[in-house]
Amino acid sequence: MNIQKKLSLYLIMVLMIAAGCKKALDLNPITEYSNANFWKETTQATAALNGAYTLLQAAMAPEGVFYGEARADNVAQNLTSLNTESLNLLTNNVNSSLRITSWNQFYAVVNQTNLIIKNVKLMNEQGLYLNKTTEYNQVMGQAFALRALCYFYMTRIWGELPLVTEPLKDATDNYYVGRSDTALVYNRIEADLDTASTLLPSSYTPSQTTKALLTLGAVNALYTDLYMWRHQYDKALTASQRVISNVSNYTLTSLSDATSLENTSYAKQFTTGFSSESIFEIDYNFAERGTRSFYIQVYGDIGFQPAFQISDQLMSKFSPSDLRARITYDDKRNILKFFEKTNFVRSTMDDKNIILYRLSDILLLRAEALNKKNLVPDAIAIVNQMKVRAGETALTAADYTGLNESEIEDIILNERSKELCFEGKRWFDLVRTGKAISVMQPINGLNDPDNYVWPIFINEIRINPLLKQNSYYQ
Repeated sequence: MNIQKKLSLYLIMVLMIAAGCKKALDLNPITEYSNANFWKETTQATAALNGAYTLLQAAMAPEGVFYGEARADNVAQNLTSLNTESLNLLTNNVNSSLRITSWNQFYAVVNQTNLIIKNVKLMNEQGLYLNKTTEYNQVMGQAFALRALCYFYMTRIWGELPLVTEPLKDATDNYYVGRSDTALVYNRIEADLDTASTLLPSSYTPSQTTKALLTLGAVNALYTDLYMWRHQYDKALTASQRVISNVSNYTLTSLSDATSLENTSYAKQFTTGFSSESIFEIDYNFAERGTRSFYIQVYGDIGFQPAFQISDQLMSKFSPSDLRARITYDDKRNILKFFEKTNFVRSTMDDKNIILYRLSDILLLRAEALNKKNLVPDAIAIVNQMKVRAGETALTAADYTGLNESEIEDIILNERSKELCFEGKRWFDLVRTGKAISVMQPINGLNDPDNYVWPIFINEIRINPLLKQNSYYQ
């Protein structure tokens, strides 16, 4: 998204200022190859895997939160922003000329994983991983999981996709392939997760990399999300149970474990990253690797003209006792969830991690599944975990007895809206539960389920004659 990534004076200044250290990965990324001298050593395969994570950083910064937030009701346009693309999304003026509708960066990750899967398998057959089974499993497992993650994001955004499982020489090669039915895409995602689940460990050493690399826990989180998207509630309950049972790696953070709210483990999971609650987050570090999440251009203080501010709809959901509100935004509607509330220095705020999965997310997805299985008290118990932690009063049976399934679901979705706001979840929640039109029509006129998917970027259509534009945008 070029408009988000133009180097402003602020970003030029960042080059001259050292940011705080939150290092998790020692990356030596490789994304370009000479086939004659590559794939000869296991360290090269690891470098290629690091390159896949680097490409994922580019694909998600900040597009990931745009895909999950910009068309939903948690955010509103910052009227001082110069970002016209965000206004198009907020007003549901999604069209194929917008750069954000390009899937190229996701397919760059897919191509990288295809290269790894093919060549590392050959390296293993050649004996290069002799007595290195653990290393082989970790490289292959992460490659399969990364490919599954990208296809899951893309199919939720664009629907039917070209399924590419063989590597291209580079991501810009002409490769004409039509779009596959979403059922085939789902099958590919699940098959890749099945493979990854047999290969990946629950944790890595050092422990911080457990949050920054794909693990078995991350795979189970992805399973949970996939099964909820496909309305396979029994499978979602099984997958989510595997996550919440892993208490050695995942525990809820607290809003009462420090003398100030800003220093609680809950608040710090967004500002510092790698909390006990984190399952998988994309690690950015400008000072050491030059990587940015660009969150400061999406959210942040009004003085820097970020794209969004908090919406009236979301503000109305927070009760006066909800401590999350004080962490999330200020009285000027600035979104400050990911930034330090004191000693705020813009030049050190542009490499905040993007949290893709954390325990609260999986718990609340589980609550949705429990509601679908008519286990309402169990579902509300999870909602109450979130409420009580935030300083609110727990719901009692009198608050939900007599409500139907959809009304209970609204309670859960409202809790997700507060708990996971601005983390790239809300739009997918509305589409998954079939509530996008009822929520968004009064706001931006959304009225057609065919409009849920995004258009394919016009350049993709021009390059690949086998691609057909999504029906709503034809």
